[in-house]
Amino acid sequence: MCYNYQLWPEGEEVGGKELTSIIEAIRQNVKYDVSRLVQRIQGDTDRFLVLVLTVSIFAPFYVSMVCVIGIALMTMLNCKKRVRAFEAPYTKFLFVFLTSAFFVAATYGNDIGMVYSILMYAIAGCALYVRSVMTRSLFNDAMDLACVGSIWCLFIALYQKASAFTAAPGYRPVSVFDNANYYGMIIEFVVLIALYRIFTNPDLAAFYFTVIGLNLIGLYLTASFSAFAALCCAVTLMLCLKGKRRHAFCFVIAVLVLVELASAFPLILPRGSDAIDHTLAQRLSIWSTSLKGIEQHPFFGQGVGSYQMVYERFAGYKTYHCHNLFLDVLLNFGVVGFGALGVYAAVQAKLLYLRFRNNICFDMNVLLTCAAFAVCVHGMTDVTILWIQTAALFTMIYASTGIASNYVERVIRRPAFLPGYAEEPAAGVYLKD
Repeated sequence: MCYNYQLWPEGEEVGGKELTSIIEAIRQNVKYDVSRLVQRIQGDTDRFLVLVLTVSIFAPFYVSMVCVIGIALMTMLNCKKRVRAFEAPYTKFLFVFLTSAFFVAATYGNDIGMVYSILMYAIAGCALYVRSVMTRSLFNDAMDLACVGSIWCLFIALYQKASAFTAAPGYRPVSVFDNANYYGMIIEFVVLIALYRIFTNPDLAAFYFTVIGLNLIGLYLTASFSAFAALCCAVTLMLCLKGKRRHAFCFVIAVLVLVELASAFPLILPRGSDAIDHTLAQRLSIWSTSLKGIEQHPFFGQGVGSYQMVYERFAGYKTYHCHNLFLDVLLNFGVVGFGALGVYAAVQAKLLYLRFRNNICFDMNVLLTCAAFAVCVHGMTDVTILWIQTAALFTMIYASTGIASNYVERVIRRPAFLPGYAEEPAAGVYLKD
């Protein structure tokens, strides 16, 4: 008996035209997918750039720097995007301050300060652009992306710790953030973001709780006491603002129990009990040196990074900054600069208050308030917000104020902290009552 299975048409070789047609079909499909991706990017470039910026935060810092500078340049060169971004209140006021900071640094030969002033200019431009294009769905997508990115960073930190454990058991992993304290602040923001998403997207609460747990492991590895304190304060505030008073009380009790256990069993501390005393002694030396530098140039400071110019002069502890956000601002920009930043911060606080009062994006407002509170608490002992990745992630959170901003700034009330301050209508229509 003979079976004749004819799988291919007569006269055609197997693997000939058929293989060619398969390859051609794959090629056309790939070409179609790429074309569709390009069309989507072209159709919503703003969304694409915001998500790319979010991803870059969880990559090495030079990737974030390229993204921030690139977005800032695009905003400055594109007239429509520039006008839309610079409609935010007191924008020109902010850029006048940043420009003056550059020239102050140049006056004292502070090359590092000049470079940092330009970078701050870029961060401000990028922040205003992201704020101007932000929507609810885009914001939540960016926050989810940040949660996913933090998991990747934890794996890197675990690998760094395991690799260095034999040679240096006390090594504090930095993941992709160049410094353990920067990583600690990123963790603060991510935990707050995950809590925000638990409230706004309870269907995926298990995922967000997992993100929180994994990031707490990362926080332990960083051994950052400042980050731990800031996170505890910010989480407590978030629970209170959300009306979860009972949860907040239980959380505070749990933290106090943990602190008592650490006091009773110092071995569980990642850096040992003597690290706190050593760190405090360093901070006191740094703060004393900073005060002497402020007394020397009280009005305009000497530009960003001034501490590196004064610690040798006053035999202070050698480091990069004042390890106190408020002293650092006074040393770098003087009383005048501190006041200018205070005015700008007051404007943003007023707008945030109006958003709270009118129940506009309430959960996002809670997130921004708690993130800013974490910056202030952490800023008592460090200035980790003055770094490209931490500043970029805070920028993403701050950008939520761009949602319904026209209604808040035009219809409800316009900020008037400086009644005599006027701008051109295209860039500052909201500045006068």
